[in-house]
Amino acid sequence: MPSHSLPRRTTLRAYAENADWSRFTTAVSLHAHTSYSREVMSDLPRYIAKIPFVAGRFKRSAADVDFSKGWWHPPIDARGVFESEVAQIERRFGLDSIVSLTDHDDISAGLDVQARYASRRAPISTEWTVPWEGGFFHFGVHNLPPASAREWFARLNAFTQHPRPGELDDILDNLHEVPGLLLVFNHPMWDLACVGDHAHGLALHRFMRAHGPMIDALEINGYRSRHENGRVRELATELNLPLISGGDRHALAPNAVVNLTTAKTFAEFADQVRGGESHVVVMPEYAQPTELRKLAAAADVVRHYRAYPRERRHWTGRVSWHLDDGIKPLSHVWPDGGPFWIRSVFAAFRIAACPVARAVLTPLFRRRAANLDTRLLPTVV
Repeated sequence: MPSHSLPRRTTLRAYAENADWSRFTTAVSLHAHTSYSREVMSDLPRYIAKIPFVAGRFKRSAADVDFSKGWWHPPIDARGVFESEVAQIERRFGLDSIVSLTDHDDISAGLDVQARYASRRAPISTEWTVPWEGGFFHFGVHNLPPASAREWFARLNAFTQHPRPGELDDILDNLHEVPGLLLVFNHPMWDLACVGDHAHGLALHRFMRAHGPMIDALEINGYRSRHENGRVRELATELNLPLISGGDRHALAPNAVVNLTTAKTFAEFADQVRGGESHVVVMPEYAQPTELRKLAAAADVVRHYRAYPRERRHWTGRVSWHLDDGIKPLSHVWPDGGPFWIRSVFAAFRIAACPVARAVLTPLFRRRAANLDTRLLPTVV
């Protein structure tokens, strides 16, 4: 595979309460999802099938449900995500903040926060789905030019919906020419299309052979395992690419990894990363078992929010579905919260995420992680 010719310098370190961060000016939070994001539900049966007591009832009751017709939206809006990321940065680092919101194939969040805050703190970004060899990859496209962001998004989305041979080369070449733009390969080792690790690895290597020089960095993802992130680090070394943070939050908890920089704008930060310099900090929350953190996020997703507008308070108002009369919230057909099997599933999420259950489950998941993670995410000072 081709490698970049510039020398790369990535530091990867754990957050420390008493550390001196003063040589940096800004903390950058990348890869966060807001209520604009459309999260597919086709993977839901795989996860529910692993939940004790619920799996059997789910299999019997939901056999005829076509989950590919629905998608859910994260429970927090663009302003809420932005302000919670800023709050974490100010509390833990005392630095200026830049927050890049990357909803799936949507730029509305970036447009919203740019209207509220300084544009240098809130780039217009998206998580772009790129079809490839029968599967797909995700890329963080950060800091689209405000004057042409909508045109750029239309072009990216058109390719996602209807990819044409040779078109990807032109898009990636043109993106690479945009000043201040950063193209990040998000969670590259994650087999999103469920084709199997071997087939995914082959597709990934073929993609990087064809397009590697256009990729600016590989993501250390806050919700992927230490083992998987360790493999990403090995790939970055092989390709001579910098690593970069990506929290990938979908709920209330702030991102578990961030970048620090001496830059004052996102464009300056992008130039540093393109030049090979990236400083990633892993938050204490990442040390918690990944499965429990995901359960906590799921509990946030299905929680009842009394302060929200009435149509979004219950989780069924935050799930969209293709019905015979168009796309409607699930509350349109389940005004009382749905059948028993679905209420049982979400009750299990909430119970598993409560403090008492997490205290009991944490040692079990940690022992399991210790057996599985043969290559831990390294911490380098």
